[in-house]
Amino acid sequence: LLEKPIGECFRRVVSASHDRIAIHSGTRHITYGELHAQSDAFALGLIELGIRAGDRVGLSLGNGIEYAIAYACFKLGAILTPLNPGYLPGQVIHALNHITARCFITSTEIKLPHKDPRLTSELLQEIATSSDPSTLSTTVPSLQHLLLIDNSAGRVDATTLPVTADYEALILAHGSQRLPPQDQLGVEDLANLQFTSGTTSAPKAVCLTHRNILNNAYLVGQGMELTAGDVVCCPPPLHHCFGLVLGLLTAMVHEATLLLPSPSFDARATLQSIAEHNATVLYGVPTMFLMELDLMSQGQVPKLPATTFFRLSALRHLRTGIIGGSPIAPSLRLRLHQHMNLSGLTNCYGLTEASPIVCMTGVLDCLDKRLTSVGQVLPHTAIRIADRNTPTRTLPRGDHQRGELQISGYAVMAGYWNAPEETARTLLVDEEEVDPQTQQKRIWLRTGDEATMGVDGTIRITGRIKDIIIRGGENIYPGEIEDALLTHPQVANVGVVGLADATYGEVPAAFVVLRVETPPEELRAWVRQKCPAAMVPKHVFAVDRLPLTASGKLEKYKLRE
Repeated sequence: LLEKPIGECFRRVVSASHDRIAIHSGTRHITYGELHAQSDAFALGLIELGIRAGDRVGLSLGNGIEYAIAYACFKLGAILTPLNPGYLPGQVIHALNHITARCFITSTEIKLPHKDPRLTSELLQEIATSSDPSTLSTTVPSLQHLLLIDNSAGRVDATTLPVTADYEALILAHGSQRLPPQDQLGVEDLANLQFTSGTTSAPKAVCLTHRNILNNAYLVGQGMELTAGDVVCCPPPLHHCFGLVLGLLTAMVHEATLLLPSPSFDARATLQSIAEHNATVLYGVPTMFLMELDLMSQGQVPKLPATTFFRLSALRHLRTGIIGGSPIAPSLRLRLHQHMNLSGLTNCYGLTEASPIVCMTGVLDCLDKRLTSVGQVLPHTAIRIADRNTPTRTLPRGDHQRGELQISGYAVMAGYWNAPEETARTLLVDEEEVDPQTQQKRIWLRTGDEATMGVDGTIRITGRIKDIIIRGGENIYPGEIEDALLTHPQVANVGVVGLADATYGEVPAAFVVLRVETPPEELRAWVRQKCPAAMVPKHVFAVDRLPLTASGKLEKYKLRE
């Protein structure tokens, strides 16, 4: 394990790769040396504003070079707290109050998927409410500074907005200065408060240390065999643990180049960026990959020829990457192998509370293993399958022993911010076993995910325990129905949930995004050919799109509503 804070690791990378491009973003790029200088300057600017180690800095931005702010916070010891750019003003204010933020940084425009840019002027007006010059905000009393990045290309007069400092001005004011090493920072200090996606409940702020996220980034990069010559294309949002840790930090710790195709996910921009910059690594959740494949099949990407042979030639540099974030249909995995040259794509399983990756397949694992599992646990992490009803009881290994996946080791979060009861429900103290890393009682993280562990240690995720449908006393796993429907030629995407039923208590219901209008009975018949009768959806609803989080995860609770 890397036993050093992120800022110290970053300085080592800069000394080795000073002139290497660190980030490509649209038409812009920045080298590691430039990124080091800018993040130092911004950290000094934050110090000038009174921000100190341990202070929470809220951040609401799309993907871009400006995420160098993250390194400024890591170097300074401030706790970076990215917020979902899709949050409405009330949600932003709630989040900032929850973490008692001292500083909030945003841009003049927020670019969201499939939508016109949204101005942040309303949000800023709702935050900067105080008429007292000594107080910035009555809605967020802890807040002392509002910082703005003007990304509007002249569409907005930023001088009219109620902010206390400008991002570029702070960097220019300290551009020639260097931040001294912050020797007081330790690996167990908090680096990041990460709001969970909230696919099943209200978001919680997960406390992650320098040790948590730096080592997860390092080990995942090792699993993909990353080198300084790799170009890592990262469409997932940097405000999410996937993008922040596996994108920003994994690329950095392995001295690779990070490619950010667009401020928010855009399938066309992603594919064009891969071809233009000869990307070797591609990240995404299943929904993103499905959109990219659909766009390619329609021949709508100028840099990618319509025929498979020439398209694969344009994508010839791709070799590996990560697919994760939600269950992966084997049919999708095969399509990515055949149509995007991703023969070494790794399946990953993780969650924010584990920094985030726990298990992954290897780039050389056989196709069957990559189609049916999430591989094996990463080094320095322990896992077990526990009885769903008695979470302290470990089940024996075996492909038919389904139970709750639990995790222990360096990657487990420090807890939920200001939520001791929720933390106690999620972290189990093992009274009988000592953690060899800490020499203290082992802590087990309850994931809420059901899984099996084979005799060789291979992990298969069978679903969210909360998502399991109990039909007349029989357990039905939504992922199996979703896998079957995704093989239908007219189904672009699908989500299956359980709905109340007077006879069976609960029955499966499928929400399908269709390429061409298809009768519900045809879809039921399709499932009937591939699954037991009890798994045939009683209800089939055609929808224009599925409700997704900003990171592309399906919000199943909204389907139930």
